[in-house]
Amino acid sequence: MTKMGRQTKGYLVARAGACNARAMRPVRVARPLLHALAALVGASLCAPALLASPATEIPGYASRYWSLADGAPPDIRAIARTRDGFLWLGSGDGLYRFDGLNFLRVEPEDFDNFRARQVTALAAGPDGSLWVGYAFGGIARLRDGHLRGANPEKPRGRITDIIAAPDGSIWVSTWSGFGSQLRHWVNNRWDVIDVDGPLLRMYRQSNGAIWIASNPDLRRLAPGSRKLETVPALMNLGPAFREDRTGAMWFYSSDGLQRLTAKGFAQTGVGFGEPLNGGDGWREMLFDDDDLLWIAGNASGLATVPRGALSMEQARTYPVGMFTLMRDGEGTIWGGAPDGLHRFVRTPVVRYAAIKGVRTGIATGPDGSLYIGGDEGLYRIVDGKAQLILRSGLVSEVCSVSGVGAYVLTYKNEYLVRGAAATRIVGPLEHERQFAQACASDPQGRLWESVSASGMFRLDGTRWTKDESLPPATTFIAPGRNTFIVNQPLRLLARVHDGKTTPIWPEGDGAGSKNGVGFVRLLKQMDGETWIGGEAGLARYDGRRAQQLSARTYPWLAGVMGIVRVAGHYWLISSGGIIRVAEADLDAAFAKPGTPIPLARFGQSGVIRARTESYSANDAAVDAQGRLWFVTSTGVVQVDPSRIAPLKADMPIAVTGLEVDGHAYPLASTHLPAGTTRVSLSYVGLGLADAENNRYRYRLDGMDENWVEAQGRRRVDYAGLGPGTYRLHVTAATGDGPWAKREATATFVIAPHFWQTAWFRLAVLAAAVLGGYALFRWRMRAAMQSLRDRIEERVAERERIAQDLHDTLLQGFQGLMLRFQTVLHLTTPGTPAHTAIEEALERADDVLLHGRERVRGLREDAEPKCIAETLRACAARVVGDTLPWEVKVDGPERLVGAPVAEELELAVGEALANAVKHARASMVRVEVHHGRDRLSLRVVDDGVGLPEDVRAAGGREGHFGLTGMRERIERLGGAFAIANAAGQGTSIRLSLPAKIAYR
Repeated sequence: MTKMGRQTKGYLVARAGACNARAMRPVRVARPLLHALAALVGASLCAPALLASPATEIPGYASRYWSLADGAPPDIRAIARTRDGFLWLGSGDGLYRFDGLNFLRVEPEDFDNFRARQVTALAAGPDGSLWVGYAFGGIARLRDGHLRGANPEKPRGRITDIIAAPDGSIWVSTWSGFGSQLRHWVNNRWDVIDVDGPLLRMYRQSNGAIWIASNPDLRRLAPGSRKLETVPALMNLGPAFREDRTGAMWFYSSDGLQRLTAKGFAQTGVGFGEPLNGGDGWREMLFDDDDLLWIAGNASGLATVPRGALSMEQARTYPVGMFTLMRDGEGTIWGGAPDGLHRFVRTPVVRYAAIKGVRTGIATGPDGSLYIGGDEGLYRIVDGKAQLILRSGLVSEVCSVSGVGAYVLTYKNEYLVRGAAATRIVGPLEHERQFAQACASDPQGRLWESVSASGMFRLDGTRWTKDESLPPATTFIAPGRNTFIVNQPLRLLARVHDGKTTPIWPEGDGAGSKNGVGFVRLLKQMDGETWIGGEAGLARYDGRRAQQLSARTYPWLAGVMGIVRVAGHYWLISSGGIIRVAEADLDAAFAKPGTPIPLARFGQSGVIRARTESYSANDAAVDAQGRLWFVTSTGVVQVDPSRIAPLKADMPIAVTGLEVDGHAYPLASTHLPAGTTRVSLSYVGLGLADAENNRYRYRLDGMDENWVEAQGRRRVDYAGLGPGTYRLHVTAATGDGPWAKREATATFVIAPHFWQTAWFRLAVLAAAVLGGYALFRWRMRAAMQSLRDRIEERVAERERIAQDLHDTLLQGFQGLMLRFQTVLHLTTPGTPAHTAIEEALERADDVLLHGRERVRGLREDAEPKCIAETLRACAARVVGDTLPWEVKVDGPERLVGAPVAEELELAVGEALANAVKHARASMVRVEVHHGRDRLSLRVVDDGVGLPEDVRAAGGREGHFGLTGMRERIERLGGAFAIANAAGQGTSIRLSLPAKIAYR
């Protein structure tokens, strides 16, 4: 590239010969052809052979790959992540949205026949919008869910880059055979700067400077300037820019890597070396959290270069085709490939591939070194590097020896290891010619070995001695002087001290015991306690009692094969993966089983798990540097606690869809048709680093009283819904993290049928009320009419009786008297008979007169009366001169029916009599109110009043005056009430409906 750096603008580097040839020859071309040829360069001068894109293992990163078969779009050349958390992919098939699991193609709303499907550039604006650039057809903008064209003029050429500045302004680079432009969207208008030559790449530095790769020159636009300055630097095909965390600018092309300044490139300390695979296509690069430089190119593969040694000789390459790279706000790195999408998540877990076919657990040396047996023999790990110190394909067990190193068992021999030196010794395995099962050292540094059915042997100096007091054991440890924990799986787990065996479980370790951890594989002495890991849980034993946690309650405790304690946390390897729990939380659960245990899980979404075939295990250890090592089902892995990212308690979340009977409705303003009873809603948590294990919970106002746990389900279906307004609340969490503080909501309205509307219900209610009121009035009128009819019948009956008495009895009596009068004239005056008849006639005349008066009284009593006059007569008769009285009349007087007046007179007379006899009053008053609807009477005095119990009961036991008054009035359909008068005294109120009272 040194030759090319010396070419003038009239030259363009073109390929000579095959596409994979490295020789670059300057070719003189006419200026009119310059831009057309440059366009071909940007699209790749020839189609290089693309590499396959399988999942790529990069140390310190967990990777995931989505292929075309998984729904990923092809030819991904641009990636951006918007403020709402969605990932956007610019591909050869258009714009796609990715939520961590699913890909959704987004079509522009305005159709343009000349717009390309290939998206070449994306930028997420600070306002939440997304700017989209195309291979031809200009740019578009996605805002509020609508993708529409946003060209300042008729589009031309290819959009190479779009950059969103923090101030909200947008930079767009475009180039074609007719010239290149740098466009700046600021203050809602476009500022256009013409650029000579093909504008290949553009980058905005944090200080606001714009860097432009415009073949054959490298240019810079100072902040606030409109004048491009040429920067002396070497440039070739596939250019890419990146700023590191110190603010230094780096530039890479097919000739290598260089550091840039405003005055040119600074070569000091930078190696160029060979270009990656000789490629010349599109490239991208970035720095990660570890200052590791990533470089991607479609033909060049993927390379990583340590920031401390930025030399291409130090590059580590991976055979994966990749067009572009993007690091999001979570630190996740995304790679766009010709045939899919890559995700790289920074992780503290690193697979350690140096040891093949792990056969044993981990033993720890006195210097913090680690010993692990594999297919090739015994390895010693010091400062993270493995060294094969004993070559043997028969290693079966390794155990730590206090102050020495490790003891190694193979299927044929035993070895004592000091540092990196392994010395063969003749032990019980060779003496007994039986299989050695386990080994351990005691606190005194003595070495013990268990041999199959022979028993336990102790090494004293150079001599092995069998200890008859100890039972044979598949696994054992020696936690104290003359103290052992021995395990015979499914038979015995016991503490042996000074030859005395005490089962750890009350009924032994067999069937029917209280062993809650199942088949025991792990025995480890730690923190003064024995830790017991089994197929079904975890236990710890302090020499007196065992505390247990069951995998039935804590499923991640199944198959515990290793445990260590580091900085207030316990780390375990189990069938649930690599687990970290706080020491206090585990202690609380041991004290009260069932207590929830917050935990963190590490290791590629459960891919890393404990091994299952070993009878004895000690598969977790800590090295001298504080890094954790685990033996797993997939080999040895290392965990660096310093790489554990802080727990994020928040996560973007969105409700993505609403369906009714398979028909989707927009979420912006959702009004569902009448009769809708089933609604399906989908949602997604946009924590994309481990989206596969995100958990969800939801609540629908009006249906759910509390949050409903959905685990990993991203859809909820509701049935039996009625008309109304509903609001769904959704929140999310990472696999083991706390629930996010934010929540997503979606509101939808189900329209009612007309008979389900509020006005219809009100109308029905009003009709029911009116109907009930009408029925009540009808019943009242009927009752009043019935009562009135009875009263009228009484009046009519009186008139009939009076008429009958007049027409029959009195007339007959009159005729009889006339007959007797005739007889009187026939008798001699003075005779006894004459005198007797005369006296009888006189008596009969008195009777007839009295009868006529009674008939007249009956007729008079049937006539309507003035109730005030009637009551005055009653008061004069009852009260007289006993005390002052008056009758007051209110309202226009109306005549009252005779029977009603009679009943009222009797009731008022009783009230007046009570006032005279019992009230000790100084006055009594009768008030008559002629109302339009009711006739009301009130008898009030200023006496001592009625006792409270009498007033409440409505009468006095054994006295019937008040009761009789009430009965009279209620028989007439009226109301009767007794109360204390204002100040003192008694008030008796009588009222009758007008229809009953008035005539």
